[in-house]
Amino acid sequence: MGRLLGIDFGTTNCSMSYMEQGKPKVILDKERYKLIPSCVYFYKKSDEIRLMVGRAAKSKFIENPFCTIHSIKRFLGKSFEMEEVQKAQERYFYIIDKDERTQSHEQNILVRIHEFDLAVTPVEVASYIFRYLKQTAEGFLKEPVEEVVITTPTTFQTRYAQAIRQVAEKVGLNIVGLLNETMATAYAFGYFNRGDHTVAVYDLGGGTFDFSILRRVPGGYEEIATLGDSWLGGDDFDYAIMEYLIKEFRNSTRNRRFADGKLYKDGIGITNKDVLRAIKAEAEKSKIALSETETTLIHVSRVIPEIDPNVDLNIKLSRDLLEYIVSDLVERTITIALDVMENAQTLVPNLKLDALLLVGGQSRMPKIKQRLREVFGDIIFDQILPEEAVAIGAAIYGNVLKAIQKKAQER
Repeated sequence: MGRLLGIDFGTTNCSMSYMEQGKPKVILDKERYKLIPSCVYFYKKSDEIRLMVGRAAKSKFIENPFCTIHSIKRFLGKSFEMEEVQKAQERYFYIIDKDERTQSHEQNILVRIHEFDLAVTPVEVASYIFRYLKQTAEGFLKEPVEEVVITTPTTFQTRYAQAIRQVAEKVGLNIVGLLNETMATAYAFGYFNRGDHTVAVYDLGGGTFDFSILRRVPGGYEEIATLGDSWLGGDDFDYAIMEYLIKEFRNSTRNRRFADGKLYKDGIGITNKDVLRAIKAEAEKSKIALSETETTLIHVSRVIPEIDPNVDLNIKLSRDLLEYIVSDLVERTITIALDVMENAQTLVPNLKLDALLLVGGQSRMPKIKQRLREVFGDIIFDQILPEEAVAIGAAIYGNVLKAIQKKAQER
């Protein structure tokens, strides 16, 4: 029997953890990175359709976004008719379509790659990622991986769980347990902090947001209250920045003439798909950079090539401006957090939080930490990296399940 693995399958990145001599360790890929991008890239070689997964796939986004599938977690268990799926068609470059072959109760989303006349389901795309995760883990551990604990969004639906089980079955993984992401974070905290405690978990990843309050009980954790938004995450922050950049460019081109000789009274909107994907990539880079620095310059060359090939987009973005652009998104998370606190205090009148745990890459944003301190006080626990906590907690939980199973067999 191989090693049990804890897998955090994220919208943007995945991470994996395992237990060694009672201590949680994080899997590294062959390039020694802890995070593996949740991306799949389709390409053709010698008339055969092939694919790349992970970091290599993500690097192809600028070159060919129509064949680079990312954020597939957002579509697992979803129906094509859902409002958030319709909205996604405006934001993502790959084609999202309805699978007319399915019955009404089945998942009915297809991702189409028109360049190769190819259609794949979200489950199939996710299975390519999981197969790569399995291969990466086995290469790192030098032994088979068969049993896993996979984490899910805290507010996940039954159909999401069904989809994840289908994915695991396709790649030969036995799911020992499904564990929601905020609960997994509590397990990671509990490994480093013994004794009774009550914690809040703020989980803002690439595609979903969850806020939970949990307290330690014999054998694990009890969820007191939880709420979330299945369509609120880092992708939406990137899109808000991208919209701002396009709007600013339009404003800067009002009442100006360009190489085609026309006067653009209302400015110029950017519609070129190649340019839009470059702006999207720069938006994400600037967001990450502004967690460490106060200002950054966004540059995209040749943004209106059909009108004037010598015009570039150059916009200076400050941390303060970024915080203004995404303020509505940040406040949506705070509102949810306060609602959870109110619900929890109804159930536990004397509720006192011992720690606030931050999970997901987007939670690194300084403004988010500032707002959380304003609301909850100085109780943020930051001794576990936000991108690792969920996978670590899943591995710890899996170890607990195996120990219980072993005791039951010995009776």
